[in-house]
Amino acid sequence: MFKKLQQALTALVLFSMPFMGFGQLQPPPPDLGDAAGFVLFTSVGAFINNDNSVVTGDIGTDMGAFSGFPPGTVIGATHVEDLASALAEPDLLAAYMYLDGILGGTTIGVGLGTGQTLTPDVYILGSAATLNGVLNLDAEGDPGAIFIFQIDGAFSTTSGSSVVLMGGASLCNVYWQINGAVALGDGSVFRGTILSAGAITLLESADLFGQALTKAGQIELHNNIVTIGSEPTASIITASGPTSVCVGESVTLSGNVGGVWSTGEVTPSIVVTTSGDYFVTNMDACGSADSNHIQVTVAQAVGCGDFPWGGG
Repeated sequence: MFKKLQQALTALVLFSMPFMGFGQLQPPPPDLGDAAGFVLFTSVGAFINNDNSVVTGDIGTDMGAFSGFPPGTVIGATHVEDLASALAEPDLLAAYMYLDGILGGTTIGVGLGTGQTLTPDVYILGSAATLNGVLNLDAEGDPGAIFIFQIDGAFSTTSGSSVVLMGGASLCNVYWQINGAVALGDGSVFRGTILSAGAITLLESADLFGQALTKAGQIELHNNIVTIGSEPTASIITASGPTSVCVGESVTLSGNVGGVWSTGEVTPSIVVTTSGDYFVTNMDACGSADSNHIQVTVAQAVGCGDFPWGGG
């Protein structure tokens, strides 16, 4: 209770402080609190995946149906109407209201992209907006520079469009506060943290490097790659032999470079004797993660030798 009261008072103070522009004052990033660990989250709405999406990070809904995993893969935890989702919901709302309440930004047109380059600022888009082509975000050599977009309406990206970071810009410091639904177009590549007031849809093969969080609306995926934060290099996992073996046999998995195996080990290789989906997670300084995985099957001893891939 004290934590929530403290957050509310902090938000009230921040709301009352006019933002004077980056030349004088750079607003602090929002405190996502218990929502920070989620890569995809809705406070109220269904969570649906179609096809073979791969999501690295926690996902969930605090009120709504959940489906599609499998065929989708989650390298992280799933929270559906549990304690973690209940704690995330008010913190997400507080972060959304904080971003919405920042004053004194720069008003720009609602058509983003087509080679446009923006420097750190709070950008106000007064109605529904669209990203077409490439939008460059240039931190001008300051890795702590913050970009905030306040969009008063729905937001969509066209097929193949992308947000590109340059000049040391960090995914951790790009925020999209959207007062409406969000749709990322086919094959688009989007970067930053989305805080939305409506449904979030990632269309066919759209990739999100960041987070997508909504206080009210369905989340729907279509064969996407989603990972929290930036794009660390994932380790390439290889097996010493067939990945289907008999009980009593083993397979060595190798290729970990600076990551952590799902078993908790940090060695370059591990020896596997039980069935499972084994993966290596690599993280960067921003707390961002990327993973590769490999499935190992260990068959029961009875009749195992009859198969061409194992046996004595």
